[in-house]
Amino acid sequence: IYQDFFKTYQEESAMLFISENVGENAETVKRYDEQDMNQYANDKAQGADASRLDFGVGYTKSVFAFRIGAQLNISYEMRVAKRFEISKAIQRFTMSAPTRMELDRQHRLTFSNVTSYVNMNGRVVDVTGGDSVSIINPVHPLAFTPITFSNEVAGDPAMSVTALESAEKLFVTDILDNFGLPVVFEPSHLIVCKQDPNTVRVASQILRSTTLVTQANPGVINTFLQKYDLMVLSRLATTATGATDASKARWWFLAALKGISRLQSHESIWEAPHMNAAASGSNNGVDAYNDDYTFGCRARYGHAITSGRGIVGSLAI
Repeated sequence: IYQDFFKTYQEESAMLFISENVGENAETVKRYDEQDMNQYANDKAQGADASRLDFGVGYTKSVFAFRIGAQLNISYEMRVAKRFEISKAIQRFTMSAPTRMELDRQHRLTFSNVTSYVNMNGRVVDVTGGDSVSIINPVHPLAFTPITFSNEVAGDPAMSVTALESAEKLFVTDILDNFGLPVVFEPSHLIVCKQDPNTVRVASQILRSTTLVTQANPGVINTFLQKYDLMVLSRLATTATGATDASKARWWFLAALKGISRLQSHESIWEAPHMNAAASGSNNGVDAYNDDYTFGCRARYGHAITSGRGIVGSLAI
């Protein structure tokens, strides 16, 4: 059943994280370091030794393994009563672990303006970067200099050509290494919430129109055409329990999610989503005490974003 499910299942936020299968027996904490080296070689006088480039580990962030699971009991009455569509119930059940992983991924952006949140099961989830501030923040500290940088678009504007240009400018001027110098990150994805059709439409027009959307002259080329991939997320504007949160429906992000110089967002998987094997024996997996079939699904994983370098956000209201 799970193999059939994953043939058609599409992860909305697959590109958002660098996913790594660390193995079921690996340590339950996985550490990721942000490493920086001075970008420029120095002058070398005749006969003199070349200068060593400054190098250092800026910020670190650890991913902690947490396990999720679900059970489904199919009673005798459910199996024999025709009104129960058992196959559909099992299919929906198989989605519970992958969709929970999807929710947890997207909630890294949902709660990108705070340092932690309480998830649907009451567990406090740390969503800071290694710099101990929220992922989207106007004052990100740097490890080796008192300079700070911002990855929040000033004024948190709604999606528009002008707002997108402001986000692009931040990528050039405010994305800094830990020595305080601008670094080159090429944004690849424009991320919007499915809960606001207007924002989705405006983003689609900007990226897919053949002429510039801000004027009526059809001869003016749209330089944004296919410049970024559009990522539409259906669980971004939600509460910790997955209910709709309209206050975040107009949020949008510009992110570098391709290549080496990309957002250092990590997903460590200790146990990929799977179904537990049915109990074997002469009773064909039926519980002898209550006549139930029992299905289980499990997964174990964790997420962390080392720093806000590589993403710019507008938390529009």
